[in-house]
Amino acid sequence: MRKPKELHRFYKSIPWQVAREIKIRDANGKCERCGALGEEVHHKTRLTIQNYLDTSISLNQENLELLCRKCHNEEHKRFSKSQQFDEDGNLIQR
Repeated sequence: MRKPKELHRFYKSIPWQVAREIKIRDANGKCERCGALGEEVHHKTRLTIQNYLDTSISLNQENLELLCRKCHNEEHKRFSKSQQFDEDGNLIQR
């Protein structure tokens, strides 16, 4: 399953790029969980096709967290032996 085009466009938008840069600067470029190099700006409340236009969710700094790749993968339970994900990080239903 691929991300809907609307979400893909959102992540390419200038407002998202600005919100992302603000979060990276505020976190001094470090993972807010373990202190490693931050690489992913994570939405605490998952971004969906139903809520991506709600800026209190999509762009609100309180809903964003800078994570390293390891912490981000753990947050989404990626690479767990009991779950498998496709190339876009979506859970493969069994």
